[in-house]
Formats: sequence, structure tokens, C-alpha cells
Amino acid sequence: MDLYLMADGQTANLAKAAADPPHDETLRWFDELRDPLRRYLMCAGASQSDADDAVQESFLRLHQHLEKRGDRSNLYGWLFQVARNYLRDERKSAHRKRTMPLESARESEVPADPHVSAEHSVLDNERTRRLHQAIGKLPEQQRECMLLRASGLRYREIAGVLGINTSSVGALVHRAVARLTEELG
Repeated sequence: MDLYLMADGQTANLAKAAADPPHDETLRWFDELRDPLRRYLMCAGASQSDADDAVQESFLRLHQHLEKRGDRSNLYGWLFQVARNYLRDERKSAHRKRTMPLESARESEVPADPHVSAEHSVLDNERTRRLHQAIGKLPEQQRECMLLRASGLRYREIAGVLGINTSSVGALVHRAVARLTEELG
């Protein structure tokens, strides 16, 4: 019996998933991963519009992948890799330069809470600013590992997205956490 690991840690029968119409399976993945994928892309510096485009294109490619009976062993990581590659390719394109800094993306997504005092809000904003600044100072691979981990990917899935060993992901995350702790401590 062929089993694979779902994003939520549960196993599902590969034969059953393969028997589902690609449309239904794509919709299930869309419902589960649309928001985490969009957050990841915005934390990576994409504008809301570019993130939405990348999410849409990623799920279109997932549907095509499933129709062709492509590999299902790590669809969670595969989808994040497709979105990451799409965003990278769009950034290289000369006619599309609508990305925004990490700070702007985070601020535009989080509305102010009217029940929080002004002092508390200012302190929260300062902590958030310092965190984003510290994340921005991380080397690219460490930053990518942290963003993917914060998006819910496991080390194995991050390794698949970045094309590195699982043990390297662990080391990169460990170094990133140490640097952030030192920077924010």
C-alpha cells in the first residue's frame, strides 16, 4: 500500500488520492495552503498583487501536475517551490517590478487593534520592526529557511524547496535562530 505524508502530519492512501479527480484534489490543497503560501510570498517581499498572482499560478500548475499523474511524494513542498520559482522569475522580468519591502508587506496586512492601548501598540510595532530588520540581515538561505519554517513547512519539505539536504536545513535554522536571538537579545 502506497502511503504519503500530508501537510498536517496524517498519512493518506496514495491510490485513493490518485483516484480522486485532479480538480477535487487541487481544491483540497487550495483550501489548506492558499493562506500560508500567500503569507510566505508576502514575507519574501512580494506585493499583495504579486503574491496573489503567484498563488494562482502555483495552483494552476498543481492541477496540471496532478492531471499528468505527477509525483505526489511532497506536494506541500513542491507547491512552495513552484511559488518561490514563479516569484523569482517574475522579479527577473523587466516589466514587473512591483515588490515591496518586508516591513511594508507586514504592516499593510495587520490592522490596528482598537482594544490595545497606544503605548502597547507602539511597543508591538517597535518589536515587529526590530524583528523584520534582524530577519533582513540574515543570509539569504537562513532567511528563506526561517520564512518557510514559519509558513509551516517541515525540514524535509524545506530541503525540497531549496534543493539542499535536510541536515543543512536544520543547521541553517539553528544558525538563524542564534543570530536572531543575539540581535534581539
